Amino acid sequence: MNIYRVNEVAQKLGISKQTLIRYEKKGIFPFSHRNRINHWREYTEEDVEKMARIIGRAGAGFTLIELVMVIVIIGILAVVTVPRFQAFNIVKLNSAVKKVVSDIRYTQSLAVSSHDMYGMTFNTGLERYEVRRVRDNSYAKDPLSRQDFAVDLRSDPMYGGMDISSVNIGSTNQLRFGWNATPLNGNNVSISSEGSVGVSYRGESMTIYISPGTGTVRVH
Repeated sequence: MNIYRVNEVAQKLGISKQTLIRYEKKGIFPFSHRNRINHWREYTEEDVEKMARIIGRAGAGFTLIELVMVIVIIGILAVVTVPRFQAFNIVKLNSAVKKVVSDIRYTQSLAVSSHDMYGMTFNTGLERYEVRRVRDNSYAKDPLSRQDFAVDLRSDPMYGGMDISSVNIGSTNQLRFGWNATPLNGNNVSISSEGSVGVSYRGESMTIYISPGTGTVRVH
């Protein structure tokens, strides 16, 4: 039976003597036999094969040590990257909410300036809302594009992926404003408690609240 010294084993494994001893002390390698006379480390052919399997020198692919290092690096990257993704999601969600809030205020100002009633209809299934004049159900015009005022959050390049998660405007999905800026529900009844529109994106959510009487908007 062949007996190998530590230098010979390290050479066979392609690692340094110091690395071999360090792995042994950490329990990665099995503890070696010791010579009864001089207490030198001694290894059998079987010991060498076990260590080769442990560090992967006997086959292709990652060694155990390399695999451990990859796992550690991935863990570090996850800790650093996940908060950044979360921050990005919140920024994108906040941008979409600002858009909805701006459109609510525009609808209110449109009703006041035209001395007519305008309303927003929210569709939670299609992630869409539109602004129309109530008396003839005609579309209002988007102040920027001058097209029919309809916003589809699923297809919009800036807000794609957003969800209109909930709508409760006096138990309806419509928010209307009379000529005096008073917020009404879809039945043309003044809301008696705060209306709400919930918007969410990838686990993050925000809610827009519309106050009764004044139509003041706040976000939480």
